[in-house]
Amino acid sequence: MFKTSQSYSVVTAILPQARTSAVVKATLSDPGTSGFLWKARGTLLHDTWWKRFIPPISPAKNMLSMLVPDDEVPGIVNTIVEQGRLHQQATGAVFSTPCDHIYFGSEFHVWPSKEAMTAPTGNHNLTENLSAIYCIVGHKLSDRVAKAAINAGAHGPIVYYSEGRGLRDRLGWLRITKEHEKEVLMVLAEEADADEIFDAMAAVGQLHLPGRGFMYRLRIAQGMFHLASRVSHHHYDANMQQVINAIDHLSGHTNWRDQSVVELSGGGRGVGITTQYEAPTLENQVSLSALVCRDKHEQLMDIMLDAGAPGVNVNFTRFTAPDQDCLISGARINEEYGMLRCITNEATAQRICAVINSEAEDEGLRDFCMFVNPVPKVATYIPGAQDFRLPSDTAMAS
Repeated sequence: MFKTSQSYSVVTAILPQARTSAVVKATLSDPGTSGFLWKARGTLLHDTWWKRFIPPISPAKNMLSMLVPDDEVPGIVNTIVEQGRLHQQATGAVFSTPCDHIYFGSEFHVWPSKEAMTAPTGNHNLTENLSAIYCIVGHKLSDRVAKAAINAGAHGPIVYYSEGRGLRDRLGWLRITKEHEKEVLMVLAEEADADEIFDAMAAVGQLHLPGRGFMYRLRIAQGMFHLASRVSHHHYDANMQQVINAIDHLSGHTNWRDQSVVELSGGGRGVGITTQYEAPTLENQVSLSALVCRDKHEQLMDIMLDAGAPGVNVNFTRFTAPDQDCLISGARINEEYGMLRCITNEATAQRICAVINSEAEDEGLRDFCMFVNPVPKVATYIPGAQDFRLPSDTAMAS
């Protein structure tokens, strides 16, 4: 049976490799604490034509995700910023997302709740009006979508790999028509810019067509991001994100940012020009996520699909905890977990949770947890939607 709670948040950090050990050591020092680590990379585009002949720079990153009681989120975020030096230019990001509902299996490693303590103070300028955009596409589309995000004003997307399961996995030999491994592009943006960035990525990726990909937004309670956008010569101590935040603070609003950069059909760029086409989107969906031991992830995925999940994506993480490391011949071995996620409506998510609650024990699923987050906007192929092909006069160039 589930143990339920409504007082936990997901804290996610994007860390440079050199600072990951320091962050993990500082945040996961107390008994009972735990986190999940996986590899990612940055995205940088070259500004000048001759740099296109040089292999692109994709700095390695580490992703750290933790389920933390709400009372401890400010202190954990502060520690990550300080130990990861995330206040510096082009280093990384950290943000927290409250869970509407969270369900723990009977053997899941739950972060212990403590008495509320005063969070350490620090002048880190955490922002509350942020969104996280996740775009799941194949390898051939990822560069085009990343370029569209940057041209719309975003940082270079953070990229990691995932695998997908859905309807075509149950069509026998027709499974060969599906590309299982996908790339997940994650973009952090302020609420004022999130819709423009979201629409630009959806249009260039043509996500309204079947089989192209899937994209959604998650609201962030608070966070900070200092992520690189382009390769260029920097002679200043502040990056463009810091300059824009300073102007926002001085003006007291973001209305001065009233122009956009879009790709035109001729291959050029225009300022202040917007397309008339708007791809169909879904609204007011939810994200149903699960963490489960890797050897049980297919079992849980099958239950979710049988209960009505339209599709499930999974990426694999390393479980990290101060009292759970295993040494074999002097090497530290961490257990792997699968991080599953599907986007659906509230009623379907509740039905999936109810089915798992009734079947988990019988199926031997005890070391897992599930949590639900609201998703305000989704872009994907919608069967039966009208005008599903992009008009040729507004088609976006790659």
